[in-house]
Amino acid sequence: MRRALAAVAGLAALVACGSRGPGIDRERAAATFTRVAIDTRGDHGLSGLAVDAGGTMWTVAERGAVALAITLDGDRATAVRYPVRGVPADEDLEAVAIAADGLWVGTEGRERGVARVFHLVRQGDALVATGAPIELRQAEVGVEIGANHGAEGVCGAGDVVAIALETAGGSGAQRWAPIVSVDVAGGARRVQRVALTTTTGKLSALDCWRDGARTWAVAVERHFAVTRLLRFELGGADATITPEVLLDLGPILRGSLNLEGLVRLPDGRLVAVVDNQYRTITGPDELLVFAAPLAP
Repeated sequence: MRRALAAVAGLAALVACGSRGPGIDRERAAATFTRVAIDTRGDHGLSGLAVDAGGTMWTVAERGAVALAITLDGDRATAVRYPVRGVPADEDLEAVAIAADGLWVGTEGRERGVARVFHLVRQGDALVATGAPIELRQAEVGVEIGANHGAEGVCGAGDVVAIALETAGGSGAQRWAPIVSVDVAGGARRVQRVALTTTTGKLSALDCWRDGARTWAVAVERHFAVTRLLRFELGGADATITPEVLLDLGPILRGSLNLEGLVRLPDGRLVAVVDNQYRTITGPDELLVFAAPLAP
């Protein structure tokens, strides 16, 4: 019995710290961000984050075929659930961006060689895919697109939808991740390479906004113990983008939280969403609200 109780206690401790690392540095975390739990009513594995003109944040549940509209009020967050229909059942929802008349949702599926982004519009109490999805192929993006490695980050700025893929190219200090900017009105596309800042990290989230004639973006580079928030100009003259590291969260999170969505609020503060579904449910559904404006 004592051995069984010890095993249960060990499992509880593993779940509490996220099952991915040695546990958060709580003192440094408290000075950096506020953890805000979300009552999702049973939908887990949140991925992607975007904010609409009214200040409502949107995320998706990877395997739940559902989008959640989140209202943040201080240290509380409430969510309204919208079923997603018309996306193939074998494709997980991985990313979300605001469209003029709904949402863009990036997915990853079982098919190798292609990543897709679907356009969702509101129909009653649901969001329904409409029109043909945006498809990215390996020959266009310059990296292999494996099964379960699709459109990991999506953002929108004006008529342009930018799509970040999870797969990295290059090696060592020369690693990079492709971002494809798509003019949804005219159809033009441009592929840029974002230089990664670590030897293992990949892009797991993307947000962007217009500032005059320029488009700025923030992203998450992560891989277990690696978690960094990046900032860069999107759509500039250079084919290769060298990002600025806004914040290295690796020493704080220590592999315990998996950040799969990032958004910039109008006041410059960043908010990340935690994917708590790694083999099992590893902790609460939650947001990290960063204390200071990081991306003015």
